[in-house]
Amino acid sequence: MASLALSAASGAIFGSALTASGVYSPSVIVSQMGLSNFHMLKSFLAASACSALVVVGANRSGYARLAPRTDSSYGWFMRYDANVVGGLLQGIGMTLTGACPGTVLVQMALGIQSAWRVAVGGVLGGIVFAKIGDALNQQRQQTTPAAATDKGTASHTVQEKTGLSTTSVVFIYEALCVLMIIAANHLAPPAQNHWLNPILGGFLIGVAQATSVLFTRKTLGVSTAYLDIGRYFWSILEGKAGPGLSNVIFAGGIMAGSKIISQYVPISADSGPGTSPAAALAGGFAMIFGARLAGGCTSGHGISGMATMSFSSFITVASMFGGGIAAAFLIR
Repeated sequence: MASLALSAASGAIFGSALTASGVYSPSVIVSQMGLSNFHMLKSFLAASACSALVVVGANRSGYARLAPRTDSSYGWFMRYDANVVGGLLQGIGMTLTGACPGTVLVQMALGIQSAWRVAVGGVLGGIVFAKIGDALNQQRQQTTPAAATDKGTASHTVQEKTGLSTTSVVFIYEALCVLMIIAANHLAPPAQNHWLNPILGGFLIGVAQATSVLFTRKTLGVSTAYLDIGRYFWSILEGKAGPGLSNVIFAGGIMAGSKIISQYVPISADSGPGTSPAAALAGGFAMIFGARLAGGCTSGHGISGMATMSFSSFITVASMFGGGIAAAFLIR
């Protein structure tokens, strides 16, 4: 029970940070993919930069072992094929819905109507992947037996790829984040209709990362909750034991934290990009199916994965923004 309470508290702090930062707003996400507003990118970079320091501190102190995300590959066309395909699907889903796996929970808590349809699509994505993902993993292990042992021997971090020390890589990453934030400010000055500066909002998300590590010894990640709901669905039908509740409780904490903090900070009345019910369902499905295909979402790969210097996380996030930007310009 204590661990579930800590998961709920961690989720509540994360939900509060997402709400206060303003990145939950559908228009913020859609305009980011359309390259007309960089509020999301600045918060995202600030959050990941803060998280990288949290990861280094936790690992070096011995308080937690925060391992990098490993590669997601099914042997389709390259080592990182599922990271690429999953990232593209997430980006397309984000553009269609103005949400991501974490922010849709905030949107539901704040009463944004389209969020409920997006969440239903996401749950359907989790249900489908709970079945298909297992089949894909079994097929991969049968066709490529070495994949079962690859995770223990392959290089997964930027340090391992480049031969640089962790200190050097993290320093370079922090510098690049600062430079990209400066460039984003130059390309699109901060909008005046947000309660909090996006960089400060990103710092709050970094604080949420620190509390997640402190409370649960894990980094932030949301999409696994949808997968666990899918696993519960199949466990009921097949009469098997379901997964643990910690990820679902964490997601519930995000909604609770958002609802509570919304009583004390100004909340945008933005109701989204006028997403049709079909687009909301399809986008939600694409987001979660893509997130699980890639092994993580905007928080799992973006805020947390890149903070551990996971090479597959950088590929996933690049694919995510690539898919989202392409979809935004095609729709336009």
